[in-house]
Amino acid sequence: MSPIPGNPDTATTLTPLSVAKLREILTEYCTRSTTLAVTLLTIDIALFIAGNALVGLTHALGWQLLGMLVITVAIVRLFIVGHDACHMSLTDHPELNKWMGRLSFLPSLTPFALWRVGHNVVHHGFNNLKGRDFVWQPLDPEEFEKLSKPRQWLERVYRSPLGPLPYYFIEIWWNKMYFPNKAYAPGDRPEYFWDSVIVTVFAAGWIGWLVHTAEPTAGAITLAVVLGFLIPFLVWNWTIGFVIYIHHTHPDTIWYSDKSSWMKAQGIIHGTVRYDVKPIWNLLLHNIMEHGAHHLDARIPLYRLKAAQAKLANLVPNMPVVELSFKTYWRTVRECKLFDFKNQRWVGFPNHNAKSHA
Repeated sequence: MSPIPGNPDTATTLTPLSVAKLREILTEYCTRSTTLAVTLLTIDIALFIAGNALVGLTHALGWQLLGMLVITVAIVRLFIVGHDACHMSLTDHPELNKWMGRLSFLPSLTPFALWRVGHNVVHHGFNNLKGRDFVWQPLDPEEFEKLSKPRQWLERVYRSPLGPLPYYFIEIWWNKMYFPNKAYAPGDRPEYFWDSVIVTVFAAGWIGWLVHTAEPTAGAITLAVVLGFLIPFLVWNWTIGFVIYIHHTHPDTIWYSDKSSWMKAQGIIHGTVRYDVKPIWNLLLHNIMEHGAHHLDARIPLYRLKAAQAKLANLVPNMPVVELSFKTYWRTVRECKLFDFKNQRWVGFPNHNAKSHA
């Protein structure tokens, strides 16, 4: 991946076409198909039901493990469908989008209205802009030093290879999505509360079904809940945390503390990492890795993202492309700990042990 210049004056040369012009050119990919959207939703719901049937009805460990895998894949796929519905890009019918989104978000226990505010308005409006985009926003070294020791430890956990799970679960889902308190809630609109109630009722029904269908022993019931609900939900948290992390965090990506610099650098485009992935991942993940086109124009539905991304690559030939691999992820986790906003570069956590021995 070629470095993205941190100097806002030079960053403007990255894309000779403006964001508005690029969106205008890609408008042809914003056409939507309700039939295709409903078909995708139906397939993914069927996957979720089939996975739960394998866990709850077979009572054989091998089939239950397969069911656990199917449930996990279905949760991710359903969330991506809901994500498009939340952007109103899944179909041409706003009310249908809302209800398809709420339905799709149930297995990931995501309250629709709260996700819409945090994702559509905050993240998409200001990705990689400090103080506005809170998702995986890095601390600068001075901010980190002012944290309490327990909080510093937690930040180190978040920026570790397994960090996406606790980060998303605590910082996004628990704090901002699930019955958020006044410190995190974007307001007190009734739909924020009731969407949290809806996912809670769904979770209770989901767990209740697994308990009801399991063999009537404590061990069998526990196993059914762990394989059918707990592990898929935890893996889902790691997956969504991981995907958001790699889309906007890389040794060569820039975060900005100044809005004017962010706008000059076209951060909405160049703050997003484009990954080269094998076709199977686009199939499994509904093209979510074609993230540059999506961030440029969220009106493009998931089933047109691949074509739109190919067009965008021709329009912006210097857009960096990264091969998605364990090596790439390891490098990102190793190097992207804190961000020096003054010099616009990633730095590591301070080595306090080394200081104490000096």
